[in-house]
Amino acid sequence: MASLIRRFSNADRVKSGRVTNQSGSEVVGPPEMSIHNGDDAGVQASSESFWEVGKFVRTVKRIDNGYSLCSSLKQLINSRAEIERAYAKQLTQWSKKWNEFLDKGPEYGTTQGAWRGVLEEAEKVADLHTDVGDKLVNNVTASIKQWQKENYHKSMMHFKETKEMDDQFRKVQKPWEKKLNKVLTAKKDYHNACRNEKSTANQENNARADTAMSSDQLKKLQDKLKKCQAEVEATQEKYQASLNDLNGYNAKYIEDMTQVFQNCQDFEKRRIDFFKKIMFDIHQCLDLSVNTRFSQLYTDLHTTISSTDADKDLHWWSNTHGADMPMNWPVLEEYSPELKPIHGKEKKMGNNDGQITITSIKQNTDNFLPSSSQRSNRDSQISQNSQSGTTNTAFNSTPPANPSPPIQLHQPPVNARQVSYDETLNPFGDDESVTTKGENTSQNAENKTIDNEPAVGNPFGDEDDHDDRVSTEGSGVGDTPVTSIPSRVVYTYKAEEEDEISAEAGEVLTRLSEQDDMGWVKARAKDGREGLIPYGYIEDIE
Repeated sequence: MASLIRRFSNADRVKSGRVTNQSGSEVVGPPEMSIHNGDDAGVQASSESFWEVGKFVRTVKRIDNGYSLCSSLKQLINSRAEIERAYAKQLTQWSKKWNEFLDKGPEYGTTQGAWRGVLEEAEKVADLHTDVGDKLVNNVTASIKQWQKENYHKSMMHFKETKEMDDQFRKVQKPWEKKLNKVLTAKKDYHNACRNEKSTANQENNARADTAMSSDQLKKLQDKLKKCQAEVEATQEKYQASLNDLNGYNAKYIEDMTQVFQNCQDFEKRRIDFFKKIMFDIHQCLDLSVNTRFSQLYTDLHTTISSTDADKDLHWWSNTHGADMPMNWPVLEEYSPELKPIHGKEKKMGNNDGQITITSIKQNTDNFLPSSSQRSNRDSQISQNSQSGTTNTAFNSTPPANPSPPIQLHQPPVNARQVSYDETLNPFGDDESVTTKGENTSQNAENKTIDNEPAVGNPFGDEDDHDDRVSTEGSGVGDTPVTSIPSRVVYTYKAEEEDEISAEAGEVLTRLSEQDDMGWVKARAKDGREGLIPYGYIEDIE
């Protein structure tokens, strides 16, 4: 403080140098108020000096700037954390993509292991960078937020710290500002008096040279000049006195302003030291070289790549896909009736593995009932179901699970159909019929048609009309044309093959053929669609 006072230009001097103007009057020059340290001794004072009235606001505003810098630093760290997480996500996606390629691709053996080692390195690096992002947000950003909360206390319109420093500066500067205003006022009065004195002196000189000027007028000008000179001396003394008063107060002004300024400096020092600590924390989060997981990661990768062995991979390929593979060479095999048929073409109608596929449905003539009896029997069954609480209408959308009685005009729907067996494709010449899917059977009597047996779909039992036979020549469905017979759909049927037709319960169709050995008939809908439908799903309209 003593050095600052000594550097103040002539702060304790009462008198300043005087400059003589053309009229012989002396002008007092006010001392310069400037404070410089040893390093900036050659710098000239400006109107933006800290010591000027109100120029301390820049120092006060620095406190507000410190708060905004804390917020900006948090944004910087959060954006870096987002970059770390995005990089980790990209590495994970990249690793997943190429792992899927290796799962389905042609690479194999230890070479594939090297590929996967590189991908595993990416996954581990992704984990490390995810940890970096989490530490930046959870540790560093949280630390800044806490420090910011402890050192900046928000009030209604500004921070408490900013308000305190501003009030202290204004309190210290207020007395000095009053004295400065007196100096400026005295200076103005003094300069006005000097201006009037100079103007009067010029008029008096001109009057002396003018012979036409009367003596009375000349005397008046001379009296006015004396009065102006006296005023100059009075304002000069007043100006000098105000300057002496101001300079005498400068020492205390400097001391008090410096004390408040030092308080601001201490507050800013705490912020800078804290930011330095935060930067070291950021460095610690970003520096993966000190992480043991990071160093071990590349040691493991080097070991994985080094384990690639071409001879081992080639030997594996030879054993798995090459010349060292075992082979079941053909040998003589004796005929066995348990062999699966190699000639029957089946039409797939769903997954019937391990299930028996019905190839034909035959009616027993001993138990044959006329069509009217069959309908009466069915109607009586429906009535019994209704009495027992079962809802079963004539046009139900789903067929019954266990249709009864045993002999019925409409057989239960068959869920699959097969192409008729072609004996010409049997190399053994046997008369056995293939009646099950995936199995052989010798029960030919059940699968062969009895000559002149009436068809299931013939309600009149005429023996001369349309025999139902299992043809050995592979006759197609609906080869026997009939007169168009209107029929009503009893159960809703959804087509499962291209040559079938869908129909809703209650819909009226036109039957175009008798049922074949599989129980299918050809029908035409009202919209012109034609196709096959199970005969058990429809009934002829009388």
